[in-house]
Formats: sequence, C-alpha cells, structure tokens
Amino acid sequence: MANLCIKPARSGQQLICLNRKHTFLVRLSTRFYSSESDKVVTIGSVKKTISVPKNPELVPKSYLPKSIPKETMKDLKWMMQKDILGQDIFLLGRPGPLRRTLAQQYLELTQREMEYVSLSRDTTESDLKQRREISGGTAHYMDQSAVKAATEGRILVLEGIEKVERNVLPVLNNLLENREMHLEDGRLLIPAQRYDSLLADHGKEVLDEWRLVRVSEDFRVIALGLPVPKYVGSPLDPPLRSRFQARDVKHLPFGQQLDILAKIAPNVDKETLSQILSFSHTLLTEESSGLGLPDFPIENLPRSIS
Repeated sequence: MANLCIKPARSGQQLICLNRKHTFLVRLSTRFYSSESDKVVTIGSVKKTISVPKNPELVPKSYLPKSIPKETMKDLKWMMQKDILGQDIFLLGRPGPLRRTLAQQYLELTQREMEYVSLSRDTTESDLKQRREISGGTAHYMDQSAVKAATEGRILVLEGIEKVERNVLPVLNNLLENREMHLEDGRLLIPAQRYDSLLADHGKEVLDEWRLVRVSEDFRVIALGLPVPKYVGSPLDPPLRSRFQARDVKHLPFGQQLDILAKIAPNVDKETLSQILSFSHTLLTEESSGLGLPDFPIENLPRSIS
C-alpha cells in the first residue's frame, strides 16, 4: 500500500492521489495538486499522515470515484479535521446509502480499518462488547466489533443509532466519553494515556494481572443516524449527543449532479437529464414534504440512467 503527499503545482484544478495507481480529480480551488511522496493525505489546508493498514481486507475499497464532487470533498475535509482532533463523528441525513458511502470513502482515502455494526431494537450490550461462544467444547468470551475497534485502533461505524434501546446507550456513552468499557471476561478497557502512565509505573506484567487493556489512540467512532422526530426513532440523550461532532450530509447540488449524469450517459440529451433531475429535486423540497410521499431516492439516479 502506497500512501501519499499532495502539494500545489499549478493553477487550474485540485488533484488528490490515494496511491500511484489511483488518482482522484476534483475542482475545489484555483490550484493544481499533484502527488510526490507517499506519507500524507492533504485536502486543502488539512493534512493527515496515514500508515499501512495491518489488515488491508478491513479497509473499504472502490468507494472513491475518480472525480470527487466538490460537496463530497468538503465533507471529507471536515471528517479529516475531526479525526485529527480525536473527535467522534455523527453523520445525519435522510434514509439511503449516502451517509454510509461517505464514511467508507473517508476510510478508503485515509486507509483506515473498519468495524461495522448495524444497530436495531434487538441490539444488546453483548453485540457491542463480548459474546459467549463454544470453541473446542469450552465456552469463551469473543470480542465483538466495538472492543476490536478500540483495541486495534480501527474506526467503529455504528449505523442506525436512533434505533437502539436506551439500556444500550450507556455502554456507548462511556466508550465515547472516557474510552472505558468493562468486559464480561473481567478485563477493563482504559484510555491509552492512562494505560501508558500505569505501564511506566508498574510494568506490563502487573497491568496484565490487573486485566487492563489499552484503548488505541487511533480509535474513532462514526455514527450514522436519521434526524428524529422527522423520521421514526428515539432522539439521542443530550449526554450522548454531546460526545459527537455532527454534520448534516445532503445530496449534491443540482449542477454537480447534472455534470455526473452527463458523464455517465453522454448519449442522453442534457435537457432531458436536466428535467429528470429537476423533478427529483422538486420531490425533495420542503414544499413537497407535505404530500406524504416517501423520500425520492435521488442517489439511485446515476445507476438507473446508466
């Protein structure tokens, strides 16, 4: 895996390269950016050093388009800023794959490993922490996605956070606020800074006896949810909501979507594409929301036209 460094070269467009085999072009400013090394990802003035993933099979692939729209690049830049600050992210938006796709695009861009949990009313603490399984005739506690993400420094993607039962939320709140979690097998996850301090004072053997486990400083949470009460679900409690940095993820503006459709279907008259897109945007306006119609899946237009 080759990482990258991007620096301005000439005016015109902005080029972002994930590695030497993949190049992504987007018009964001009046400068042209080109790849010269393989250590840093830069979007505008935001830079982030990336490293080779230990488990590349856990890194999303083929989600970044060759030409990244300007609005998507703004979202990716915002996510990178929060990641650098060590803050957890809450992506809000209407039903559909847009929020999940954006999260996977960011993980692919920064080469981060992902642990994914689809939350529902049936989700319990065991689904996030540990589940008891039988192996070789003996029952063992097996770490689940939240524990593996915390200890391995991965990004935990939680989709449907507005659906989860309230008795599960304290587990998430403690993990987000304090980076702590009590496990069923007696271990305790603690933040990296506290673990390192205890390690310097007592040594690894003592910490193992105390059954303390270090939470990686690279651990992050990206929650995907719907705005409630517009949609069905439970609003987040203020203490949990305050742990996230939230962003409203919207569909692309008319002009950018029209350019994408024109590239996908060059044989279709642009006026026809414009009328189809205009009708789609009309169904998503505030005025049309009173009709009682379900949200129009505008993100499916490129697939249907192609």
